[in-house]
Amino acid sequence: MCGVAGLIAKDSTTLGSDLIDMLKELVHRGTDATGVAVYENRETIDVRVALSAAESQTDLVRIIEKFGPVSKDRVYQGAGVFTFYEASVDMTADRIPDLNWEIDTHPDLCVHSLGRQLKVYKDEGSAENLQKCHQIPSIAGTHGIGHVRLATESTENINFAHPFTSYLYPELALVHNGQFTNYFNMRRKLESLGVRFKTNNDSEMAAHFIAYQMKEKGLDLEAALHLGLDTFDGVFTLLVSTPDQVGALRDRLGIKPMLVFEKEDATVLFGSEQICLTPIVADVYATEMDPGGVQVWSV
Repeated sequence: MCGVAGLIAKDSTTLGSDLIDMLKELVHRGTDATGVAVYENRETIDVRVALSAAESQTDLVRIIEKFGPVSKDRVYQGAGVFTFYEASVDMTADRIPDLNWEIDTHPDLCVHSLGRQLKVYKDEGSAENLQKCHQIPSIAGTHGIGHVRLATESTENINFAHPFTSYLYPELALVHNGQFTNYFNMRRKLESLGVRFKTNNDSEMAAHFIAYQMKEKGLDLEAALHLGLDTFDGVFTLLVSTPDQVGALRDRLGIKPMLVFEKEDATVLFGSEQICLTPIVADVYATEMDPGGVQVWSV
């Protein structure tokens, strides 16, 4: 089933914990995995990587140091079998896509986020487990999106969990409720254009598709989402974030829900159910997006 949530709250000092609280209210929609993507007010380029084999840390550091020196590194065990590595890298921003893919070419490594603002935390279990294992700090931020997962694939590999990013547009994140029935055709089309995949999750395809339209075709987020609406088959809702925007998409059948609530102070809440908005605004009455709806908010 899965569930999505999102929040625009400029200059928030509790962005991560607020998203966690929203996802706690969606626990009934899936506990296979939980994840958040937060946009922090910082200037450093930070990387977060999942390691399926802890001994691959040596390889990971060797790869990263080819691009620049590492500082503020942290290594810790997740809720399951994966080890997580986080660090700041003194490198030029134009080389971020190259570093992202060089890490991902290693069979035991998977980039969860790499950029100047975006940071992604995801792991198996509930939102409460995510906060406990990853100790998401209360860093000032502007917006973020989150996801609770009920796995429909045969694997529960944490790299198949949301949010998804794309090496094509490293500061873009995506969460998805539903499924794309034309996933294999879309994947083959993207691969024919040179797009490379790390997982077999259909949501990764959506992230790469939108990133490709923005990076290679020059579309803005709204135009890329409209193209996705016309291209994807299936039942789905999407939340897609960039450093300065959040976009929401609901397919034309309207089976999967997407609710939105806007406050006068420019706070915007998104969610699969109204209950997940109440930790931020107790007395909330949200509006459900129309089927076939595309909306984009600037941060």
